[in-house]
Amino acid sequence: MANEITEVTRRSIIDYLTASGANWAGRLPEDEFLARLYDLTVLPSTDHRLTDASGDIRQHRFNFADWPDDWVFYDSRFNLLRASDEAFLRFLCETIHPVVRPDSAEAREMAAVYSRELKADGWQIIERRQISGRPVFIAERIHGRTDIFEEPTGWQKVDRQLQEVRMYLDAADSEEQCQAVGLLCREVLISVGQAVFDPNKHKSLDGIIPSSTDAGRLLDSIFETELHGGPNEEARAHAKASLRLALALQHKRTADYQTAALCAEATVSVVNLLAVISGRRRRPG
Repeated sequence: MANEITEVTRRSIIDYLTASGANWAGRLPEDEFLARLYDLTVLPSTDHRLTDASGDIRQHRFNFADWPDDWVFYDSRFNLLRASDEAFLRFLCETIHPVVRPDSAEAREMAAVYSRELKADGWQIIERRQISGRPVFIAERIHGRTDIFEEPTGWQKVDRQLQEVRMYLDAADSEEQCQAVGLLCREVLISVGQAVFDPNKHKSLDGIIPSSTDAGRLLDSIFETELHGGPNEEARAHAKASLRLALALQHKRTADYQTAALCAEATVSVVNLLAVISGRRRRPG
């Protein structure tokens, strides 16, 4: 799928960040900031002495400081000049997230500049809600309200995998690509199950201890424990129905876009339900 946000716009935003002196990582160390968006342990190192991007960044930005401040924008591993619109926009929104940039006035000023530059390509950065009185921003198309991603859950691996699901779904136009969406959804459910499951708290219904890759058993145990009792019957049924739908569609041999989209929606529903149950989705503000 062709990008709507041109290289001209991207370079203008990068020039603004460089000229203004606004540190793109905010108050976070650069490797910690990037770990919110990427799995640095699987990205390669450009230094033969190191094993992955995480070590690379520590070495060249903290130990030797021999990379320029704007290095991330021209690093091929992140490819921000030509990455998907979704990846580029998520990077921008992360630079003004309250965890990264607690100064609300500064964050709003940066969001306004981003929107001014993005306007020609049909996008804007808007304030969606607040955390502890500080603004949280999302990217939105100017014509028609289309949020390209929701506020992250905080489970970094799950959030990264959900972004991949959305990107693959947007680009899917063959049976194989639709099947790939299902496989990615399976990985999301495994990851969120591993993040939430507590063997001391969540007991298997049949007495079999779930393996770390058995998403069905892991999540079934969580929902039965966390949503037990008559008052939670409907919520429990909805949660388990979403899980069954996601698991069933992952393995459908004749995959098409509708199947892939339903699988993605069911998977996101399961993740959001778990985020609510575990206290990661709370009242805004």
